[in-house]
Amino acid sequence: MTHSITKSFMMLALISSLHLQTSAAQVPAADLESLEERAFKQAAAFVNPSIVRIETVGGQDRVGKIITGTGPTSGVIVSRDGLIISSAFNFIGKPSSILVTLPDGRRFPAQVVASDHLKMLTLLKIDAQNLPVPLALPENELQVGMWSIALGRTFDLEQPSISVGIVSALGRIWGKAIQTDAKVSPINYGGPLVDINGRLMGILVPLSPGETGETAGVEWYDSGIGFAIPMQDVLKIIPRLNTGKDLHPGLLGITLSGKGDLSDDMKLDRVRYGSPAQQAGIKAGDTITKLDGQPVTMHSQIKQVLMSKYADEAVSLTVTREGSKEPLAVQVTLVEKLVPFESGFLGILPQREAKAEAGVGVRYVFSKSAAAEAGLKPNDRILEFNQQKVTGSDSLALMVNHLRPGESAELLLSRDQKPLNMKVTLQSIPNTVERELPTQAIPSRTAQENAQQKIKVGHFKDQLPGDQQKFWAYVPENYDPNYQYGLMVWIHPPGNTMESTIFKEWKTICEQRGILIVGPAAQDVIRWNQDESEFVKEVVETIKSRYAIDAKRIFLASHADGSEFAFHLAFKYRELFRGVAVSDSSIKDRPPETDPDYPLSLYFVLNAKNPLSQLLQPQIEAIRIMNYPTVFELIKNDNQAGAYLEKPQLEEIGRWADSLDRI
Repeated sequence: MTHSITKSFMMLALISSLHLQTSAAQVPAADLESLEERAFKQAAAFVNPSIVRIETVGGQDRVGKIITGTGPTSGVIVSRDGLIISSAFNFIGKPSSILVTLPDGRRFPAQVVASDHLKMLTLLKIDAQNLPVPLALPENELQVGMWSIALGRTFDLEQPSISVGIVSALGRIWGKAIQTDAKVSPINYGGPLVDINGRLMGILVPLSPGETGETAGVEWYDSGIGFAIPMQDVLKIIPRLNTGKDLHPGLLGITLSGKGDLSDDMKLDRVRYGSPAQQAGIKAGDTITKLDGQPVTMHSQIKQVLMSKYADEAVSLTVTREGSKEPLAVQVTLVEKLVPFESGFLGILPQREAKAEAGVGVRYVFSKSAAAEAGLKPNDRILEFNQQKVTGSDSLALMVNHLRPGESAELLLSRDQKPLNMKVTLQSIPNTVERELPTQAIPSRTAQENAQQKIKVGHFKDQLPGDQQKFWAYVPENYDPNYQYGLMVWIHPPGNTMESTIFKEWKTICEQRGILIVGPAAQDVIRWNQDESEFVKEVVETIKSRYAIDAKRIFLASHADGSEFAFHLAFKYRELFRGVAVSDSSIKDRPPETDPDYPLSLYFVLNAKNPLSQLLQPQIEAIRIMNYPTVFELIKNDNQAGAYLEKPQLEEIGRWADSLDRI
């Protein structure tokens, strides 16, 4: 009976379609509109028995900046025995229960079978039989310009919601999607996109050409730009999803030098440690010439291939290498996750010397570190690392940072002017601050001596040449230009520069630990604009040009709401900043992947009474999983949330800042 009704609907739709295509010129406008309306309704009626309503109960109220929906959404039956496909967006809140209502009013609990995180689809299962499965449009009949009807089922079980448009593009979102100008809302997500004959073109999902993730593209709803995964592609992955295993995008682990999708610079800027590319022998500086057997000359071509591949799928790669006559062709298997790089840790602080000498002098040995266990002592001098000459602290740090915890290294030392060979096994960088960290004695100079050399010291205000925006700075009166100092870049919270407080609280610490302070002021003191990041960078570069600054000890510090801009600066200028210390604040943006060339340490201190404590603690764990060295101090005292730090916390941040050049 169902088959007979379905066939009748299809015949009616075909007849209507023929009228629209062949007789439009002879039909009056009013009659033409009537025929169009009839065709749309018949197309919707044809697929209507296969559209279900989906309701979720419980779960998270918010994912990132998106408030998860509580209203009904849509799905499409894809097997007679109860398999239903829907948009993964409908389940990002991880609901505790899912209810599916069929067009005939029957209601079933549903279980998530698996999700496709590349095409953003989720497969559900209900305990039902003999369900109507819609007819899919053959792939070779899908064309730009044809009618497209977006359907969904929300409150009305008898009639689906209908939005009409055309297919405006194919192969969108890096080859994954059909684009339609029909208005697509969250109520349609998971519903069908059908042609004028009611045949299934695809499943509606939110997608974005520039973003990935669970909520990418949601902001475009009802904009006239909607996307659907082609039904033929959906049918190919359903058997894999039905095994109960999620599907994930495949990752190769490369970064190209050029910027933008239209760039033709195909040289590799970076190859991630432990990635499929690195394990296949691909190196930074190689140039990609072919991918999956096809020549590639633009970044967009690389994306078109890689962003349609799943983890565990293979891809062929051909590169040329400088100095090599023959191209290198390899086949790699893509992975679900790239291992975050974790730099090894030797466990020393280098001596800060006025004159460059061979090797690196050991100023301090961290307790329970690899260096301590191997027997290194203060005043030892490291001359070689893994049989490579050590020319200074920068070269030693570079060699250590590119090894991982657990890897061994051989050291050649000089102790009491005698050579000594030693073997060490590197460890992880600790997430703690040394309780006893002596200061390194730097010869003191008087303010008068600095004045004679026209070196500005003390607490003063200044501005960049030709710029009205101001900054303040503090340079200890005992500053000696023959030694390098750390630099704290103070990012004030909105509405209060806190200049007097910071100067007063940090003055002694700066003198003891060899730190300068610079405090850029926002143009509008009540808030920072991200466009001001270039101004902050120029201020830092100006201080670096005037004073002897150790590039490994430049760090940002902030309080409360100013921290968001501080993290923005740290992630934008990876080559400039080596640390971020914030108080009474969480972190709103996910940090970029760790990079051994640009190590970054984080420090959070929070009053236990601050309501952010419950939010921040899981964030800290997530950051540590990314292998960022992260100190977290929860203060348990009567200091009210929002007040600035007390002396013990400030001194600890001072010790943390004093050890940013650790190796």
